[in-house]
Amino acid sequence: MPQVYENEIVYDFPVAHSLLWLMRKYPNPQSPQVFSVDTISRTMDPDTGVVRSERVLGIKQGAPKWISKLFSLPQTTYVREVIFIDPEKDKATMFSMNLDLAQYIKCLEYITYTPHPCEQGGKAPATLFKQHALMRSAFPTRMIARRIEKASVDRFKSNAVSGKKGFDWVLSRGLGLGENGNGASLA
Repeated sequence: MPQVYENEIVYDFPVAHSLLWLMRKYPNPQSPQVFSVDTISRTMDPDTGVVRSERVLGIKQGAPKWISKLFSLPQTTYVREVIFIDPEKDKATMFSMNLDLAQYIKCLEYITYTPHPCEQGGKAPATLFKQHALMRSAFPTRMIARRIEKASVDRFKSNAVSGKKGFDWVLSRGLGLGENGNGASLA
């Protein structure tokens, strides 16, 4: 049975600002595991205004030591990411999947960025981030497959914490604010 990880985060920035800075999410000091971002294509549909970007992220392997030793895993892995930004609807939809190690684990991720529903309630504009990730191991031994899936879910959980801090850093930088919101340099 595949493992599922779900997460919701509210960013205290208007969705238009979040979408503008989404393509600049990496590099950031909170996500040092992402060492490269290569844009494969970027197009805009002239009828809808939807921007489609396809990228490949290079990631330093963060698998648990027991998994790395058991399978002699490489130090780096790659993830394909496809993002659709719809400025008319103030929405971004992102799909990603691992390009490496699929013989051991397949990770499929679906993310949306939308206006936070509390905006209408008088709160300052904010962005709602929703993440759904499915981890499925095809390893023939079910016990090992379950452990690989659980380790993948645990990795997603720990990355969610640093991911929020990292994107907050990027979003603050986009406003010219320091880490404390005081205009100090973020370099």
